[in-house]
Formats: sequence, structure tokens, C-alpha cells
Amino acid sequence: MTTAVVLAAGMSKRFGKQKLEYIYKKKPLLQWTLDLVNNLNFRKILVVSKSLDISKFNLDDFEVAINEKTERGLSSSVKLAIAMCKKGKENEGALFFLGDMPEIDLKLVKRVLSFNTSHIVFPTFEGVKGFPVFLPSSYFDEAKRIKGDSGLISVIKAHKECISFEDGWKCVYDVDTIDDLKNKKG
Repeated sequence: MTTAVVLAAGMSKRFGKQKLEYIYKKKPLLQWTLDLVNNLNFRKILVVSKSLDISKFNLDDFEVAINEKTERGLSSSVKLAIAMCKKGKENEGALFFLGDMPEIDLKLVKRVLSFNTSHIVFPTFEGVKGFPVFLPSSYFDEAKRIKGDSGLISVIKAHKECISFEDGWKCVYDVDTIDDLKNKKG
């Protein structure tokens, strides 16, 4: 079993309002990632902030965790999600998604999962780390020690045996500002 984790606890400061509720191609931005994850046969966790109105989303089959420590950065959401994941034989690991990346598709997810699940796996685009990121459960204890707003990057940098592969722009396209929606590469 793998756990799919959607991190959606950002403060949307650069966007100017709660971006995950913003309508993108006829549905809320976050709903794109939720719908993708709902097409996977995984245990599903959504980590959100207090400021997100979750009543605006279809959350079928998701366990929702409220991150009360969003001021501590992305690491606080990662650690909260890992605390909810079961470690050991019953859980190979966690597949991390960001809620503001609406263009990730099932083909990319399947490609990430096609690699050896004993390694951290992620796509890149022109040398930039993308999403989703597969984190084997054997790395959970290490990931619980991360700090700040950098997410899993310190864990990734500490392990040369990570598997990365070049993919398209969709694996790095995220929405931080309204202009990001206008300047989409695709």
C-alpha cells in the first residue's frame, strides 16, 4: 500500500487570496489534484491549513489533517502527513503532491511509480525537481526531522541513490500568482 499525500496548507501570500479555491478551467485549483489522486487506488491524505474552506471541494475517500503550524513552512505539512502514514510492510511509502499543481496527469504518476520503490523517485524538467515525489517509508524517520519551507529537498540532497528522470513542464508548473495562470507553458 502507498499513501497519496496532497499538501495544501500554504498561505497563498503571493496570490493575494486563497489560491486553491480559485477557479481554474472551471473548477477550483486544488480540485484538479484531488481528482487525479482519487483515480489512484491509494490511501489518501490531504493536509490543509485553517484558512482553506474544505467545504468547496469533493473530498471523497480523503483523510483531512489540519496543519495548525503553517508558519513553520512546508516541512510542518510533510511531517504531519508522515505522522499519519503507517510505516513498515503495510506501507511502501508516500507519494507527495502539491495542491497548486493542476497539470500533473496520471501518465506522470504511473511513471514515477514504475521505478524501484526502495528509492526516492521524482521527475525533473530542465534540471528542476518536480512532482509528484515518491518517498519510501524507510525515509520517514529522516523526513520527520526536516525544518523550514523546503519540504523534502534536504532528504533528497542527502541521498545520491534517488531516481530522477526528465519529464515535461507539467511536473514543475505550480501556481503562486495570478500571472502564473496567464503565463502557463502549455
